[in-house]
Amino acid sequence: MKLKPFLCVLCAAALVACASGQTEEDDLTRPKKTDPAIADQQVRNEHLSAQSAAQMGKTKKLPSIHYDFDSVRPPEDAYPILDKIVTVLKDDTTLHLIIEGHADIVGSDEYNYWISGSRAAAMKSYIVSRGINAERIRIHAYGKERPITLDTSSEGRRANRRVDFKLTTRKWHSIY
Repeated sequence: MKLKPFLCVLCAAALVACASGQTEEDDLTRPKKTDPAIADQQVRNEHLSAQSAAQMGKTKKLPSIHYDFDSVRPPEDAYPILDKIVTVLKDDTTLHLIIEGHADIVGSDEYNYWISGSRAAAMKSYIVSRGINAERIRIHAYGKERPITLDTSSEGRRANRRVDFKLTTRKWHSIY
């Protein structure tokens, strides 16, 4: 009779040991991995967007602006960044600006070159409308030639739909 309670305790201990071998992680669905290039770009953009115009002028590093699908209209969050770029260009008249338009993989090569050029041209138009001489700005359309990521998810395609800015002190005739 004393053996029965001992066996019950032993079985209970064995069940607890078997159950503890299973981890919580086995029950959870694993999140989809994000491309590190996308995460790096997001962190970089947040850091650069938080800069003041004076800091942008000093570091010569500007954030990218990301577009919605099939859109050439600058997104609303682009205007504060563009205004800082205008301030940088007004404060230092030796600076020139290169605007590079990019597209995602959706659409033909011709369409992607057109839309990336139109995005860059929209940025130039806004900056010129704020008093910057158009001769100080050059635009380039790259279409889908220079992606940030090869991720074809909606997040990856959005990362590739962007306009990049580069400040330079070189005269145009020396680089073109």
